Amino acid sequence: MLAGIQLAPSWAVFTSSDRLDPASFHEQALYWSTHPLRLLTVLAYPVGTNADPTDLGRFFFGYPKHGLWAESLYLGVPVMGLACLGAWHHRNLTVFVFLGGLALLLALGQYGGLYEILYTTMPLWSAFRYPEKLMSVFTFAVAMLAGAGIDALRAGRGHLTPWVIAAVLCLGVWFGLRTESVVAWTTTHFRASMTLAARVTGSAATAFLFSAIAALGVSLVAAGRERGAFRIEWLLAILVTIITLDLARANSSAYHTGPVETATFMPPLAKAIAAREGELAPGRYRLITLRDGKFFAPERMFRLLGHDVNSVEVRQALDLEHNAQFHIETVYYYLPGLKEKLPPWIGTDVAARFNVTYYIGRHAHLDNPQYAKGIVATLPEYDRVLFRNPVPAKPRAYLSPRPEQVASPIDPATLFTRPDFLSGEVDVIETPDETLPSTVSGGFVVIERYAPEDVRVRVETPQPAVLILLDSFDKGWTARLETGENVPIRRANALVRAVVVPAGTHVVTFAYQTPLLKAGAWASLVGILVCGGLLVHAHRQRRRSESRA
Repeated sequence: MLAGIQLAPSWAVFTSSDRLDPASFHEQALYWSTHPLRLLTVLAYPVGTNADPTDLGRFFFGYPKHGLWAESLYLGVPVMGLACLGAWHHRNLTVFVFLGGLALLLALGQYGGLYEILYTTMPLWSAFRYPEKLMSVFTFAVAMLAGAGIDALRAGRGHLTPWVIAAVLCLGVWFGLRTESVVAWTTTHFRASMTLAARVTGSAATAFLFSAIAALGVSLVAAGRERGAFRIEWLLAILVTIITLDLARANSSAYHTGPVETATFMPPLAKAIAAREGELAPGRYRLITLRDGKFFAPERMFRLLGHDVNSVEVRQALDLEHNAQFHIETVYYYLPGLKEKLPPWIGTDVAARFNVTYYIGRHAHLDNPQYAKGIVATLPEYDRVLFRNPVPAKPRAYLSPRPEQVASPIDPATLFTRPDFLSGEVDVIETPDETLPSTVSGGFVVIERYAPEDVRVRVETPQPAVLILLDSFDKGWTARLETGENVPIRRANALVRAVVVPAGTHVVTFAYQTPLLKAGAWASLVGILVCGGLLVHAHRQRRRSESRA
């Protein structure tokens, strides 16, 4: 109940999303399963230093198409050892042992079996994609147990022997991985190149050597505690230092940094749009970035950022992660903020009907003469071209010249082939019980305010008309006139919103309220009151027990 304010809106979004059908996301959900071999990197890391992350994932960790989801899962021998110590001596923390074990089994995904069973049998489990994300729960449980392990060590319950054994084992692995026979076996077994195998085994050997050193350091702390040679405060300070240095050494490579300009520069193509349009303001036009599997960036950027240059490349392309900063809506087949989407096969004529004004793509797209005529700017180093949609785009808001009423939802594939729709002559409105205004001539529409959850449109029309707003139709949106009168929102053109406005000058305000937010807030409030009542009741019972004693 306490989490109702979060769970209720999440439920509303999930039940109206594509994820409600587990079968459609089954392969994608299981793809990012934690490979059992990756569990070794919990104890020794980094592995595969200077290797291509994509090759590392493809040959060693079961990711045939991409690199690693989480670059580092490292916790280290000291942390894992302390967690085991805490679990052994603090049996009241069994819940964390169970939580960590369950999270680890689920994180294995297709390799563990349990995740797939829950995915196919438990309702709503399909909302949790990518099993490797559950490694964060495992890490949390281990951290809690490691804290208990430090308490046990401080109380003198830890012994020297396990740490020495761990150090010896790590040294043995270090020695074995340095041999040529292991490199040859790795090349044959994983079908990797000799160079990649040598990099992986060499870096893994170094990682195990550092793990051995860390284990030896903790063993010295344990020995000092057993013999009482130093004050416990000094020993704990040394232990914390060992753990901090060990985690920093291994995980620092997973924190990617670069010049601040890589995240703040104004992309040249955004400047080109601003120069052409006069102002970059929300709600004016949309852009589609044509994506493909190829990747281009200047050699100097590769030398500076390595494979992280991808973040610069997508910023240059005004991709989905960056466009909001410049008030440019990158569609990539989704209408802003909501689940409605354009089919990926749409042409420029269909895109124009949904306010798509610009495209960004590779130079190869200019082989098409209609694209070549609309070229606006080029970015040769990244093989990017900005060109204007050869088909004039519809404005974000307009009065429908000829609304067509239908009683049931229309198939977008059918609608997008109609010549009268592609030409902009007709808008198909889904409304079973309302008579729509006839053909409208004249009138004026302007967007006065455009924000993610609040859009205000001024309309002047000599007769009743249908106002089309080319934003996604979805639950949670309401519309009202300047008089406060609510007007129903209808689905138009399979994807967007439409309202009927009376003759005259009016201001239509579209407002969004998260579905089930109020219901969830009430549930959370009730939960707070219940918890408060239970605490008061427990406090009174304790006082009564004390008074009787």
